[in-house]
Amino acid sequence: MNPQWRITDDALDTASRSEGAWGTLASFLGGKGGSLRKLEELGFTNVFVMEGYVCRGGNTRMMKRFDSNWAVFAENDAGTEFIKVGTSESRPTYQDIDAMLEEKGVALKYARDIGLAPKLE
Repeated sequence: MNPQWRITDDALDTASRSEGAWGTLASFLGGKGGSLRKLEELGFTNVFVMEGYVCRGGNTRMMKRFDSNWAVFAENDAGTEFIKVGTSESRPTYQDIDAMLEEKGVALKYARDIGLAPKLE
């Protein structure tokens, strides 16, 4: 996996998406805008994507294969496995994942850690 290709952008990534001298300079200095444009022109499609958030205090993972919907998983409190909490046709936002966790009854991690809510097992 290449962490450089995250959805989030730094200042150079944002600037490199613009046209003209500033965008070219930002791409040269490390912005990924020029590379993304080239990949788009070539018809590149992601075949497998795995991303993650820390949501409700715990690790979550989103996975998408080219022929499937996004699948969302939450790490159990022991840190030994991930539990499927939902799916989504489009890339889930942080808020979507939070809603999936709430729908499954997953409490905030601090509440689970101090015994105010059941552990995620």
